[in-house]
Amino acid sequence: MARQFIPFEPLWNLRMPVPYSGLVIDGDRAWSTGLLPLDIDGDVRFPANPIEQAKVIIGYAETMLAEGGLSADDVSRVVLYLAVHDTGPVARLIEMFTEAFGRGTLVETVPVPRFHYGGALIVVDLFCAPSEPVIEEDLPGGGHARVKREGGLILMNLTAPVDTLGQAVGGLLAQHALSPHQLLSGWGIAPEPALSAVPGQVAPRLPGFFAGALMPCYNLFDKVNLYLTFGEGNVDITESREDQVRLHLADAGDIAVLDGRYLGGQNVSLPDQMRVVVQGLKLALAGRDMSFANVVKATAFYSGTDDIDEMHANMAIRNQYYTAPGPASTGVPIARMADPGAKARIELILRPL
Repeated sequence: MARQFIPFEPLWNLRMPVPYSGLVIDGDRAWSTGLLPLDIDGDVRFPANPIEQAKVIIGYAETMLAEGGLSADDVSRVVLYLAVHDTGPVARLIEMFTEAFGRGTLVETVPVPRFHYGGALIVVDLFCAPSEPVIEEDLPGGGHARVKREGGLILMNLTAPVDTLGQAVGGLLAQHALSPHQLLSGWGIAPEPALSAVPGQVAPRLPGFFAGALMPCYNLFDKVNLYLTFGEGNVDITESREDQVRLHLADAGDIAVLDGRYLGGQNVSLPDQMRVVVQGLKLALAGRDMSFANVVKATAFYSGTDDIDEMHANMAIRNQYYTAPGPASTGVPIARMADPGAKARIELILRPL
């Protein structure tokens, strides 16, 4: 079946033209763009009210899924990017999305400092694929994981104290007979005081993890949270470097993840970092006889701007590499990367044409 591109513009609009689609369906998988609580004019609906904004987003999701011939039962994972950090509202939001898409859905939360559309407190990504229900697992050293098998992939959301994080990761890999070389995507969040301690805990067991980003979290808790995706079979991993960009391509055959992040260490603006990262991604794709047409989902993590016009200018750098109807896309504002001076990271999910 040909790849389907479901537009989001009938439901809401950004305040600038973009080439992205609301939902991309490719075979038995689908990816949404970052679903925002905006109206057709690009204004925030129910400003500063996360519960009402969640209702809006759930409605948008149901509409786009139906247009693509999908339903709530097809959703395997929901990622909530939250600029609300109080435990009560966060728990209610998790409950709302679990009720909307089923108890077997993996609902993940990622705390962020803010969104650039004033009053917006929640952005949501949907992932659809044949999958099994979530399994809850306690791990050595006080860790806890939620594990989900999804069409040849194993999704893991791992939470643990920083001083036992390595033990928890090792236990998880052993329990599922996984090799570090099967890691498709890995990134995480940690309390600010723990950021410097995390690499020593994780790197010996998951050396490829730091192709992803480590960022400070905004939860009211003191644990590290890792977001990990493994291939069930062989994963071909290629590491390279272009200028100041570290590139990591993990290819599982019918799906691949290309990660590019600026290495930091210099006083370079966000737009300049983003240009270098996107150019590095372009070269990495060309080296595998691919292009941005292979991208079904793009997620950009960025820091260094609080202004919506600057955010739009940053988006424009990425937009020029795609033609409509383009991939699903999400922009995630963060405070900073773990690498000093780094402000830009992009993760691309790739599929064969």
